[in-house]
This record gives sequence, C-alpha cells and structure tokens, in this order.
Amino acid sequence: MRIGAAVRHYFIEAYTPFGQISLLEEFLSGIKYTYLFTGGPGTGKSTMIKLIGIELIDRGYSVEYIRSVKEPDSVAGLYLRKHKLCILDRNEFVPEVLVQSEYQREIDFNSFCQQGKLAKAEQKIAALAATLQNLEEQIVLNLQRSYLKEEEARIAQLVLNKTNNIHNFLTLWRIASLEGQSVLPEQYYNEIMEIISQIQKEYLSYYFLQALRLDRWLNLAPHFIKDYDLICLDSEGSMRMLPELLQEVRYLGQGIELIIHPLKPYTMIGMIFPEKNLTVWKGNPHKPEEQGFQQEHNPALLQVLERYKTCRFDLKTIYNTSVNFSRLDELRQQIVSCIIADLRK
Repeated sequence: MRIGAAVRHYFIEAYTPFGQISLLEEFLSGIKYTYLFTGGPGTGKSTMIKLIGIELIDRGYSVEYIRSVKEPDSVAGLYLRKHKLCILDRNEFVPEVLVQSEYQREIDFNSFCQQGKLAKAEQKIAALAATLQNLEEQIVLNLQRSYLKEEEARIAQLVLNKTNNIHNFLTLWRIASLEGQSVLPEQYYNEIMEIISQIQKEYLSYYFLQALRLDRWLNLAPHFIKDYDLICLDSEGSMRMLPELLQEVRYLGQGIELIIHPLKPYTMIGMIFPEKNLTVWKGNPHKPEEQGFQQEHNPALLQVLERYKTCRFDLKTIYNTSVNFSRLDELRQQIVSCIIADLRK
C-alpha cells in the first residue's frame, strides 16, 4: 500500500512480548463520531475505508489511516482529527475494548454476503478463526523467546497476568515499574513518565509505528516524522533535556504524541511535539535495529507468521467469494453522505 505524501499512517495496536496491546481505549477518549464496520475479513471493509479516505481527501479533509496489526499493509480505520470522527473495522481490534462515542453507527458487511455460502462454510470459518487465535498466542510467545532476557520474560508474564483486560499505556508502565525496575530504561525515564502522567489526557496521543511483517519489521517512523526537526537521544546527557521540555509543554497546554515501543509497551521510542515542530527519538528512527528490532525474524517466529498469513488468506477467500460487491458501491456513497452531514453539524 503506497503512503500518500500528506497522509499519516500508524498503528494503535501491536503484537508484543506482553500480549496484543491496544491503545484503542486511549485513542477513542476524544472521539465524537464513530462508524463501526463489522464482518469477516475479505468482505470489503478495508477497501471501503481506503476509498472513503480518498474521497474525503479530494474534498479537502485531512485524513489519517490506522493500519491493521493483523495485516500491516492494510488499513483498519481512518481518523479525521480536527472533526473527532473515525471509521474502524471493529474485527481488526481486540474485542475487550468497548467502543463508545456520542454519535455511533454500525454497519455489518456480512449482510452483503450470500448467506447460503457462509452457512455452508460455517464450520470451516470457525476452525480458521480458532487457528488464527492460537497463532496469535504463538506470535506473542515467540516474541518473548526472541527478544526478552530471563528477568524480562518473568516481568512480561506478570504483566500479562495482570493486564488481560488492561489496554492503557500509563497503567502498563505503572505495573512494569512496580514489578521490576530492572526492565525500565535509564534513570530519567521514571521522572519523564511522572510528568506525562500529570498531563491532561486530551493533550496526549499514543501510536505504534512498527509492526510485524512476514519479511521484516515494518517501520513507518521515517515517513511519519519526516516534516519535523529531529533530536536523537543517544546519550545520558541528551536525556536530561526531556523533563524540562515536557514541563514547558505541560505548562503551555500543548499536545504530545507518544510513540510506544512494541517490544516493551511500557516504554516509548519517541515523542512528537507538533506545536514545536519537533520530534525526540531514541536512536535513529531510520534504523530499527537501534531500538532493538532484529533485521530478520528467527525461524520459529517466521514459521508462525507464514502459517498466520496463509490461514488469514484462506478465511478472507471464503468471505470474499460470497460478497455482492455491486451493493458496496452504493453503500460507500451513503456513508460519505452521512459523514459529510456529520462534519457540517
């Protein structure tokens, strides 16, 4: 999928050694209008989101695309930040997070499928869905084996045990800091996090910019921050400037975008200060290996990812061959009309 010059792409979920972590709860905290697409993979939801985004861009709106952690080259949502409106493919995000907003519409794409075909494939669909869930658990286990030392793995299991229904960055940080100081970064990190925890939530945004792809880690950071002045934190001395900078931003009531590390989701890879046109990064954002990402997956993880991709393709094929796509063109125009009406309220 090609990234447009003026369009931002990011993730709000990640497969991590600490489980599938979602930032959806924090992302939705300021949303006013939500369009929820439901239905199986392959029913046209991602294509619909992309086409609606293109039409909104053509009308002059600033669109941000939310990528799918299950299929990183595909989109799972879009966001109009200024208007607090989003579209989400509900099935691409963890089901535990409750989606609520002031104005909410839900559209079931399974209703555009030939129900007889889906009924005949019901058992196969259930089997593939169960296999995918099992493979997602294996992805997490393999990330633990690939990236965590013994003490970190112990902390990961403790965090997993306590965070089955917790999808909140600050909560994860507090649990990790209580369970094991040895897994936290340099001495200034807790001071930085204490300041961030005091900033009003409407001024904070959270993203992941890296995701597992079959061939390697996908890194969206270079494009995401290309228009900002960059400070690379490569020493203890450079870390010392962050608390003072954060205190200034907090006092001025300016926004901060926090880029969360998918290998250690209680820590940050970088911070962006939009009003200052500044980004602060741990190492070089163009070199993921400086943030601890391996350039190649180990064979066990690669095998799981290959099985996951094949299984997901098989499931998408079942749904895709049952969809009446001619009806989706009419639906797209209806959705765009509803969105435009919302934006004019």
